[in-house]
Amino acid sequence: MAEQQCPSIPAVFAGADVFITGGTGFMGKVLIEKLLRSCPQIARVFVLMRAKRGKSLEERIKTITDGVLFDLLKSSQPDALKKIHPIEGDCTQLKLGMSAESMERMQEVQFVFHAAASVRFNDPLKEAILINTRSTREVLDWAKTLRKLRAVVHISTTYCNPELMHVEEKIYPAKMDWREAIRMAESFDTAVLETVKQKLTEFAPNTYTYTKGLAEQICYDYRHDVPLVVFRPSIVTNSESEPLTGWVDNFNGPIGLLLGCASGVLRTGLVDLEKRINCIPVDVSIKAIIVAAWKRATIDPPGTMAVYNSAAEREKTINYGRMLYDGKVLFDRTPLNNMLWAPGGTTTSNQYFYYLIFFWIQVVPAIVVDALLRIAGKAPFLLKLNRKIFDAQVSLRYFMNNEWVFTNENFKQLEYTLKKEDRKDFSTEYFVCGMMEYYASAILGGRRYLLKEPDENIGDALRKYQRLRVLNYAVKGTIVFLIVHYIYSRYLL
Repeated sequence: MAEQQCPSIPAVFAGADVFITGGTGFMGKVLIEKLLRSCPQIARVFVLMRAKRGKSLEERIKTITDGVLFDLLKSSQPDALKKIHPIEGDCTQLKLGMSAESMERMQEVQFVFHAAASVRFNDPLKEAILINTRSTREVLDWAKTLRKLRAVVHISTTYCNPELMHVEEKIYPAKMDWREAIRMAESFDTAVLETVKQKLTEFAPNTYTYTKGLAEQICYDYRHDVPLVVFRPSIVTNSESEPLTGWVDNFNGPIGLLLGCASGVLRTGLVDLEKRINCIPVDVSIKAIIVAAWKRATIDPPGTMAVYNSAAEREKTINYGRMLYDGKVLFDRTPLNNMLWAPGGTTTSNQYFYYLIFFWIQVVPAIVVDALLRIAGKAPFLLKLNRKIFDAQVSLRYFMNNEWVFTNENFKQLEYTLKKEDRKDFSTEYFVCGMMEYYASAILGGRRYLLKEPDENIGDALRKYQRLRVLNYAVKGTIVFLIVHYIYSRYLL
């Protein structure tokens, strides 16, 4: 079908049922909101989810839609939320844990978005295979039974082949047969697989990227059976413009690093400051996912499987040194009200030197502060928090000390494929106001949506920040004076 003859994106989704896995995650929430808001005639949005913590599926949906992310949708289309239909299931189970009744109910589904994954880097291999790899096979096997299916979008990651520093928009050769990997996960217990994990994964940096790579192999093998798209975001960060500027719901990626520095808790970093970080705003990636699904349903020839690297071009990336420097400038404008100490510290790319400075700069002060808290009758927390910081930095070491180049021609072409009437709501341009402005809104968003600090207390935070800076200089000056005095009195008198 020629591009000029294609119906618009809202027209293609009008009357269509949609099925989403991972709808309770960061990208999944934004996908649900965007589909409902910008495709107002969409039929039903089925969301696979588990009942947990004693909450029903309906209660979990309400918890999500009660968030500020859905405020714009609720004000403009108050009845849109009625289109969300939770489906009980579990991506770790065969047939996604769905009942026969649920599968029959969804036989009219036209679009499938498989976004569910465990993004934890330290998951045991068995668990990672079941949720990241086998679930992909289960989604595609079920999708083959759908009578009106038009597109399946498998959401992967640009880092599913992390040993390659230049990643093109293609499926790379398998490191292991995915069928054998699933068989092993189903046959052996966790301890056995952990014993041979390094050998099986060819010393992959973590189980997440390895099992996402296996999932791409499944997509490649199913490409003639299902109308497939493989969509690979890089590091997904705060929304750039919609529905809220700077919205985020997790501490993953650079926002966690920046907020950790801003709080004064994170004072050491295991990172090469010259390496560049590749980020893409969540709303940009979600719009591109929807455009890719539309394109697969209307333009792409049958039997083809496009791969999209949703990654920033090099000129729209910055290195860690610049990011931290700009972050410091931004902290001076909008500091955190609940900071423990003035931001500062040091970084290194040497693992062993990092262990040394982490002990002296983070562990020792944490022990002292926790002891003071105990004396004051309060619960200690800083040493436990520093353990989490240490584990996170060690697990991210491979990614913060290497740099990748991602070919993204297919991703860029999505913008030019859009019809004129779709550009307002589905343009995939990003960082349109500049990188500094984006990170300013990201820090402000982290302050608002993660730390729940209102903008009204920025003035108080600035005054606290100035006091802590003076105290920080005073403490450093005192330490230097004591060291010099000791050396003078011990060796020079």
